[in-house]
Amino acid sequence: MSTQLRIALVLFVALFALGIGLEIGGTPALDPWLSHVAAVGRTRSNVWLVLSTLGKGEVVAAIALLAAGMMALRGRSRDALVVVFTVAAQMASNPLLKLLFARVRPDLYQHLDPVTDLSFPSGHSAQNACLYLLLALMVHKRIGWLGVPLAILIGFSRIVLGVHWPTDVLAGWMEGAAFALLGAHVSRTLAADRKA
Repeated sequence: MSTQLRIALVLFVALFALGIGLEIGGTPALDPWLSHVAAVGRTRSNVWLVLSTLGKGEVVAAIALLAAGMMALRGRSRDALVVVFTVAAQMASNPLLKLLFARVRPDLYQHLDPVTDLSFPSGHSAQNACLYLLLALMVHKRIGWLGVPLAILIGFSRIVLGVHWPTDVLAGWMEGAAFALLGAHVSRTLAADRKA
């Protein structure tokens, strides 16, 4: 079992453990406290709304398709498919996880971004962590220097905007990173099989 696959499995287990812990124990005191700290950023809500918009599913899907297209043009069709299927699988799994854990959105502040679904794990955090970490692992490490901090800021924006608890965002990052590592593992396995 590769290191990437091991870490992905650990992250999936941690995600489920956190979700079950929240169901059993309720919202931990750290969540409202960190939300109050993040609320200082609400005075600059336009900045956080822009970041949140950059993290929407449509934007993530467009970037994934663009990256996959560029990979295919460079003769990396299998990797292109891995990127598309990994991001699609992550985006499809997030609503199912939300239904499974059925955590309601925080109501500490007015939601500065309209939301209609459940809270755990954060879809914005998950899809951006998945995309940018996957591209860093499969395309070039420099993408990690730009994309991973962007994914972190997008996750943080969801707390500032009052639509997620910090543990939702943490779980989203775990979910996204797990899928990215799983995708990178599949890519390496396919490459090894091709050489064999």
